[in-house]
Amino acid sequence: MPDITLISAALTSLKAAIDIAKFLRETDQSLENAELKLKLADLVVALADAKIRLVEVQDALTTKDQRIAELEAAFEIKDGMVRRYDAYYSVDGSGRPIGVPFCLRCWEVEHKRRQLVNDANRQRTRVCTACGHQYNWQLAREIRADESNT
Repeated sequence: MPDITLISAALTSLKAAIDIAKFLRETDQSLENAELKLKLADLVVALADAKIRLVEVQDALTTKDQRIAELEAAFEIKDGMVRRYDAYYSVDGSGRPIGVPFCLRCWEVEHKRRQLVNDANRQRTRVCTACGHQYNWQLAREIRADESNT
């Protein structure tokens, strides 16, 4: 849900614009040009402020929609992932881990599947290219189909 203060500010700006418009409609013809121009300027400012607030609300809603989509995608993948030692793996038809390892931290914190790669500087170390977390090669190694029974 967008920040309630953003919505409140947008509504306040719209109310001010409506009040100014009502005043201008009900005003007497004897109103001086200077006062009329001042009220019109106030109306333009109130409408611009309302537009800005509504754009902020729209941005907040877009951000929330993107996060919801990310979480829904992670939820769909969740059943296809299983933890083994220090990594997560895809599962085969029997529900056993198989294939390349995915970063334990990225999956548990961000719900993102990020593949671990061999560290070029340190033998027997796997590293996540996104978060930089390092894993012992033996506890986060690729599992071939013939090994997944163990």
